[in-house]
Formats: sequence, structure tokens, C-alpha cells
Amino acid sequence: MKSISEYLEEDYIKWGSRPYIYTKKGQVFLPRTFQEVINDLKNLSKGLLLRGFNCQNLMIYSENSYEWMVLYLGIMGYVGTCVPVDKEWTAHDLQNTLSAIPISAVFYSRSKLSCVEPLWKTHPEISWFCIEDSVSELIQTGQDSHMKLQGRTDMEETAMILFTSGTTNLPKAIPLTQENLFANWETLYRRTPMTEADRSFVFLPLSHVYTGVANFLYTIVSGMQIYLCSHMDLLIPELTEVCPTVVCTVPLLLYRMYESMTDELLVTLRSLRYLYCGGSFTNPDIKQYFIREGIPLLEAYGTTETSSVIALSVPGDPNLTCNGVVFENLEIRILHPDKDGIGEILVRGKSVSKGYLNRNDHYSEFDQDGFYHTGDLGHLDESRHLYLKGRKKRMILTANGKNIYVDELEELILRHPKILAAKVFEEAHHPAISVVTDLSETEVQDYVSLVNLQLPAFKQIRKIYQKPDTPGGRIK
Repeated sequence: MKSISEYLEEDYIKWGSRPYIYTKKGQVFLPRTFQEVINDLKNLSKGLLLRGFNCQNLMIYSENSYEWMVLYLGIMGYVGTCVPVDKEWTAHDLQNTLSAIPISAVFYSRSKLSCVEPLWKTHPEISWFCIEDSVSELIQTGQDSHMKLQGRTDMEETAMILFTSGTTNLPKAIPLTQENLFANWETLYRRTPMTEADRSFVFLPLSHVYTGVANFLYTIVSGMQIYLCSHMDLLIPELTEVCPTVVCTVPLLLYRMYESMTDELLVTLRSLRYLYCGGSFTNPDIKQYFIREGIPLLEAYGTTETSSVIALSVPGDPNLTCNGVVFENLEIRILHPDKDGIGEILVRGKSVSKGYLNRNDHYSEFDQDGFYHTGDLGHLDESRHLYLKGRKKRMILTANGKNIYVDELEELILRHPKILAAKVFEEAHHPAISVVTDLSETEVQDYVSLVNLQLPAFKQIRKIYQKPDTPGGRIK
């Protein structure tokens, strides 16, 4: 196992002139070579170090972009700790995050200005950089300097901090080391060997560990080329244009492919070597349709706390009822199994985080034996096939892999003194709520709208059911 900087130094020699990252300019995908990418990220790192950000926590708050990618590799490889957050987060989410750990700089895209601007005065200690304006300037600063760059090779140092999105409480900060991040690579490679001959089409948010690690970070090991989707509205046409060999998706977008299926798309999907699908449960009928059509769909199961993948389907495995086969380098326990063998899934291994930062309370799911308690229920057969059976906690897992903790939404709604009870549940892949109150429907709608303003789009309550404050109206 090597560090990020060591892999990059090897890549520069081994694949220097080969195309690496493709981004769209106008109507055409144009490449940057490994040499160009590595030069950019190393000069960017020098620019950051010259600004005094050595060993600091640096946040990225942006849509996918080439600039995002060089920041990600540069920060972890040479500068400090990368803190990528969801592009859908609101100012409220950011404020909670900034209260959880010290952040020295935030790199935000121009589209996020309205969210970050209110925080400038309350956080004068933070340097704020617009990605579109600052990254090229920092690269130029590094290029003009004579600094000798040293890679971060301590595999036990925290390289990345990822967050759950806490709505009413401080979010949980998940530290991951370079050892955590690369621990699953050899097992993944044995099961689905990816090489420099492969092409990947990336459209999921790079800020999520599933995409950022399995679909991007591992390319510095495999040499795989990356095509970056220019806009989600163009996902299907660009997928057929690129004709990739490796794709990571989530059930929601898998369903979009299913609904948009044409002969051309079917040919493209059949030409894939691996179509990974993770983030939430996949509809078994849809899964069987893709496999029946000769598409190499592989269901994946994992968590942020375990650096993404825990279990992955084995290519050619006839067992389509399981949710993947547990990686050989991981230890799994089923806690307190019932008569059917179903209990909470516990995971231990080198990919598992050491535990949440600054937390020593009932929210911690890491035990003294080094096992992470996933909160997922399932059972394991003798061949390490994993069968998921739901959640231990009250949580909505959306079809695009987002976690929504219903207790947090209910707490926000119950802050109104005249709402006596509230119950959040899933309806059509989105949160809905039932409330008990004597407020008018308009008053309830107005209040929920105010609450929604504090929430990213995927958490917003879409449907309201109202009951009067009577014995028959009480929520059970």
C-alpha cells in the first residue's frame, strides 16, 4: 500500500503522456494528461502551502469539476486534510459543520455564493476561495515558486473528514486515513480488475465516499481514464457518447436508465465491464432486468465510516437475491441475530474509521473491539453473501443514496409550540409528515416552508398530512 503522493509520482513516470481526465468544452470532451493533472495539483499544493495551510482542514463545497479533483488529490497528497461536503448543503448545514471542527479555508463554487456569504462575517478566521477564480491563481503561484514539495506519506494521519448532515445536532465528523482509503483496493481489484485500458464516466457527487474513493481516488492506482459528466440533464446522451467500461451509479439513476432505455443505450450498457450500483437498496426486479439483458450490474453495499464498500456482487454469481458478497479483508458480525439469523451488521477491518471526531456519547457506533455498528439489519450465509433487511434506526434512505434521519426533521417541526406531535415518513422517495395541531392548513404549510429553507433539497418535506388535536387525531 502506497500513499497518494507516491502513487502520483509513479503515475507521472508510468503514464505521463496518456490522457487522464476529460472535461467538456463546448460540445467536445477534451483531455488533460496524467502529467498535466499532476503538475496542476502539485503546483496548487505549493500555492496552498505558501498561504500557510500546511496540516490544516480545507473544505470543498462545490459541484463536480476539474478544479474539485485537483484540490482533492492535492490537499490529501501534499497539504493537509480534505473536507468535501455535499453541494446541496445549505448555509445552515455549513454552519453546523464549521462548529464541529476547525476549518482554515473553504473552496466554494460561484453557484454557492449565496450560501457562504452570510458566513463570512461570523467566521473571519476562515479564508474563502471561489473555485472558478482562485484555483488557477494558486496553481500559478505554485508554478512561480521554487518550493520543494514533500508528500504526506504517514498512512495513519487523517487525510479526509466526511460528515453526516446534522439538521438539529452537530453533524458527526468521520476521519479517514490514507490506510483506510486504500485498504479495500486489492480486494476490489481481485474481484473486478480495473486497468489503464478502462474508461470511467463520473456523474455522482465526488464529495461522497462511494464516488470519491471507488470512482476517482482508485484511478491513480489503476490508471483508468475519467470522463466528467458536464450536466445531469445530459447523463444519458453523454453516457452513450463516451461508451465507458466502468460506471458507478445509485438506484435512482439506474431507474432513470431503465425508464430511458433505447437500443443505443442498451448497446452502451452491454459494453460495460462493470456497472456498480450502491448507496441504497436496488429494486430486485430492476436488478434482474439489467442482468437478464446482459448488463454486468454489480450491487454494492457500504458506508462512509468504512471508506465505502463492505460487500459487492461477484461477477457471474447466480445469486441475485443477496446484496453483495462481503470483502475478504473485512470481518463481519451479526449482532443479536433472531431466529432467522437477522441482526445488526458490524464491520471491522483496515478500511474502518477509528471513530467520530470530538464525540464520546450515545451517538458513537464504534465499539471497543474496533467494530463499526452500521445500524443496518441483515444476515450472512456461509458463503459470505449479505442480505440486507432494513434499518435499526428510524432513517429514510433515499433512492439516490442520501440518509435522512427522521428524528432531526421531527425535532425541527416540533419547535413550533402549537404543533403537538409530528411523524416523518417516506412517500415517493421523499420525506412526508403527519402533524397534530389546531393551526390552519395555511399556517402549517407556511411553517413547514420556513423549515424547508434550512434544509438541502433532498431533506425537504414534500407532503403534509394534518390531524386536529383530538383523541382521534393523535399520531400513533
